[in-house]
Amino acid sequence: MLVNLDLHIHSRYSMAVSGDMELGQIAKGAAHKGVKIVGTGDCLHPLWLESIKKLPEDDGLRRQGDTLFLLSVEVEDSRRVHHLILLPDTGKAEELAEGFSPHSGNLHQDGRPRLHMSGAQIADLVFEAEGLIGPAHAFTPWTGMYAYHRSLSECYQEKADRIRFIELGLSADSDYADRIAELSDKTFLSNSDAHSPRTNKLAREFNQMEVEGCSYREIALAICREKGRGPTLNAGFFPGEGKYNRTACTRCFHHFSAKEMNDLMGRCSHCQGQIKLGVADRIDLLA
Repeated sequence: MLVNLDLHIHSRYSMAVSGDMELGQIAKGAAHKGVKIVGTGDCLHPLWLESIKKLPEDDGLRRQGDTLFLLSVEVEDSRRVHHLILLPDTGKAEELAEGFSPHSGNLHQDGRPRLHMSGAQIADLVFEAEGLIGPAHAFTPWTGMYAYHRSLSECYQEKADRIRFIELGLSADSDYADRIAELSDKTFLSNSDAHSPRTNKLAREFNQMEVEGCSYREIALAICREKGRGPTLNAGFFPGEGKYNRTACTRCFHHFSAKEMNDLMGRCSHCQGQIKLGVADRIDLLA
């Protein structure tokens, strides 16, 4: 069977997120968009996790009407890199929160917690909790893995071989990521990173996967491309429409080439703001 999924969103417990991002509204919006399985987002936040636990369980997923929720969270490491984590059940979410607690000052305040840990250290605890982890919006200039690391192995160290997916982000697509040799055996995920349940945000990017049923195990098999399961479609924006696709000044948004950025030593010639390397130019360097 084919199922549509959006595995990266945020709850109202994350900063700069709509107060409407609660389970009922998210489920309604997902059903309207034709997406069957949605990541919970923020599953380490104690209040959000309590809301999730009130939903009936269905093979490791939680059900709200016709929508199924898979336990997920985005975390930030000590280098500012963001990681997407998928977990098999609420018990494992509690276990992971306990493991992260000594390394975070805002685990109970922000649904997207900051961890004083490396990518490898985070991955180690995720694997102990039987979860999956990969870089979130891997190419974006502020919090993407490739903004701070030259490779998966530099970020995740000895855990790199166990990273099974990367999230593309709104400014990249499969054609971009296909140019990077180390990603040839990884699954590409396209998710919305929605901060609102509105139809122009929730599932604005999504995945389609071939599975034999709706469960965490089936989704994990599809992400790992095992036993005949696997992704069949990444649906997303044309990458040139993405906010971070072009190299540009972060203050006045004037565009530059990568060479111009280097010649100007990263300072905008129009307003002296900081120039950030865009996703398209970053892919060219990585490739």
